[in-house]
Amino acid sequence: MTLHVRPLIRCTCALLFLLAAVPSVALAQGDALRARLPSPVTVKQGMLNVPALSPLWLLPEYAAKYNIQIEIVMFQRFADARTALASGDIQLTAFGPQDISLAVSQGARSLVGIAGVGSGNDCLIVRKGEDMKDWKALADKRIGVGAGSISWLKFAASVQENGLEYGKLKIVNIVGGGGNYLKALQGKEIDMAAVWHPFCAQAIVDGYGAYPTIDHNRSRTVGGLISVLAVNRGFMEKNRDAVQRLVVAYVDVLETARKDPKRWAGIYAEKAGLPEAVAAESIRTTQLDATLPLESIKRISKFLSDNGVITRDVSGEVAQHYTYDFLSKATGRTPAQLGLNQ
Repeated sequence: MTLHVRPLIRCTCALLFLLAAVPSVALAQGDALRARLPSPVTVKQGMLNVPALSPLWLLPEYAAKYNIQIEIVMFQRFADARTALASGDIQLTAFGPQDISLAVSQGARSLVGIAGVGSGNDCLIVRKGEDMKDWKALADKRIGVGAGSISWLKFAASVQENGLEYGKLKIVNIVGGGGNYLKALQGKEIDMAAVWHPFCAQAIVDGYGAYPTIDHNRSRTVGGLISVLAVNRGFMEKNRDAVQRLVVAYVDVLETARKDPKRWAGIYAEKAGLPEAVAAESIRTTQLDATLPLESIKRISKFLSDNGVITRDVSGEVAQHYTYDFLSKATGRTPAQLGLNQ
């Protein structure tokens, strides 16, 4: 009996030793991810004054801890940031979840999605005192949209999913910024706008707008996805350690904003030159989350091709332009936990 017990004791002790060592190994790996780079790396970060992206104003501060110097380059449109990232004029930016699919359809191979941003931000707005309680109510209403925007994608997908024919709706294409949607709404040129914050927030705070009962952030095809964080492929391949630390810093930035929405709203108010009440309303329904729902992005790609926005279906190849490597290491979560099959 003794001959059997001693090996069992030795095995048990060895097992306990290994189990005790696991947290130490994980801690060591975490420490390595946060180690300062031996040589400085310079990154040009594309930026837009969008409520959901305003926590990214903190990224230069957080990345500096890792010997990464970030220069902010401002853009007015996601499309312009996408072009700059594809050409390598910038190395990092956040843009719409449809943007990589649009670029791939045009032959670009230099964009890589590395993290999500969250859900919400896009909104529907009607005049105060009016409502759209269900999707059938849209049949005789004039709806202002910006074709190709993520808000439009969410709206068009929701229309189809709720049994309406988009082509039979009274669609008014709005050209220019979100302020033009509000002017059209106030002037009764449209009855509802599929737009984005801070414009809905501005209408709410100023007292002439209201959110309808229907919500286009809940479509099965698109969901509420706001944006993705992406890098230039050439930069990523040459600077993997720097990209890893950028993602670590990015995850920390999102957590900071989640824990302190007042600071988040304050950053947005300052950078966008908006009253704090408008900034606070702009972020109120936005959920920050680095999860990257790849199946949703594939569905978006298919929707774009099915509806003639892009000339070919890239849903089968778009996964080649996303990676979970950096996000998985930064969070300690598996690709499946981070949205691979969502």
